[in-house]
Amino acid sequence: MFSQLSLWLTLFFKVFIIQPMRVGIGVSTELDHLKAVKEAVEEAIIQIKPDNIDFALLFTTEEFSHSLVLQTTADLIGRIPLLGSSSSIIISQNGPLKHGLILVLFKLNEGSYFNAACVKDITINNTLSSGEELGGKLLYGCKNVHRDLGVIFSNTNTGDYSSLVTGIQEKLGRGFPLVGASLPKRIDHAENHLYSGSEILNNAVCGVLWGGKLNFSLGIEHGWQPLGKPRYATRTQVDTVNEIDGLPAVNLYKEYFGKETLELNRELKRISVFYPLGIAVSGNKEYLLRSVISIKNDGSLLFRGEVPEGSMVRLMISSKDSCLAAAAKAAKTALDNARGKKIKFALVLNSLSRYALLGRQAAQEIRIVRETLGSDVPFAGIYTSAEQAPLNSANYNLGKTYFHNNSIAILTITE
Repeated sequence: MFSQLSLWLTLFFKVFIIQPMRVGIGVSTELDHLKAVKEAVEEAIIQIKPDNIDFALLFTTEEFSHSLVLQTTADLIGRIPLLGSSSSIIISQNGPLKHGLILVLFKLNEGSYFNAACVKDITINNTLSSGEELGGKLLYGCKNVHRDLGVIFSNTNTGDYSSLVTGIQEKLGRGFPLVGASLPKRIDHAENHLYSGSEILNNAVCGVLWGGKLNFSLGIEHGWQPLGKPRYATRTQVDTVNEIDGLPAVNLYKEYFGKETLELNRELKRISVFYPLGIAVSGNKEYLLRSVISIKNDGSLLFRGEVPEGSMVRLMISSKDSCLAAAAKAAKTALDNARGKKIKFALVLNSLSRYALLGRQAAQEIRIVRETLGSDVPFAGIYTSAEQAPLNSANYNLGKTYFHNNSIAILTITE
């Protein structure tokens, strides 16, 4: 009788108890590409110990953006869905890495589902339809499944990023939570790459749609504060602001700094980091930030992301202290939103502008995230040119996704 009960209980736990998600992370800074991949794969597999791996994320610095890296990774972990990207700096649990690669392997819990997809060859004329195409592809692989979350990576330079996000949400739902990253330009002004399976992609958008029994939480902050009086973007064209308060847009910066256009151009990199433009969003206290990319001959300003015509705008300012405080707040919000559930993995998407502002204290920002989430929480991520996330972390599942600059977004996957 006892042996029969014991056997029944064993079968019950094997069949009916949901197995928890398992995550393994491997990091390597080896100079040799093949050695680096093998080291990262071995480290990740030791941690996860799965019968099989369901999904993988791969983040590398620029020099590892090579087909041989992807091919070797596939040979070692199997032909499983893999997404990722290169960036000038990636994020490990020990801090920022300017040379290396990070591999994250997932073994999903029972009842969790996902579907990965990509759309190539995005142009200014098809940004919206490309977003809709990606949304449709993601949905196709998750039929009759409750959808929870979308994560996207893009490296398009159309300037109309908002239309890309809008297109995705037209398919997934206008209040459907999306979190994502746009990749920064490389030092040589070439593109950073997206990874999809064994493919290296440019001018594309890739994503993964999670569903079923996936729990997650989000924290996003920037730490910039409004400076000076409110103004209005009276004439704009997507990512170009022609006029502010009826005057050439550059006058906003001329007035504040007391400098002419030539002098502003010399200091534009510093100005872009410390003094972005803030866009007021109706019903929210937070401002969306837009970094200045260039000053045009007619006094127009080109920004990283759309500035809607008629929007109220402010000059913004930050400091190292407020930047670090924002990172702590984002991590604390993600932790609080997890509501006591164990965090299995955290994805950190951090603006390259924050790295430039913090300088030598950039590693301190990552330490703050780790200490706030818990030293045992595995995480990985990349530095970005822009981030995609809802504006309000507390209501991330109720509102539209926005295109952010200068922010740190922390997405946690929980039990």
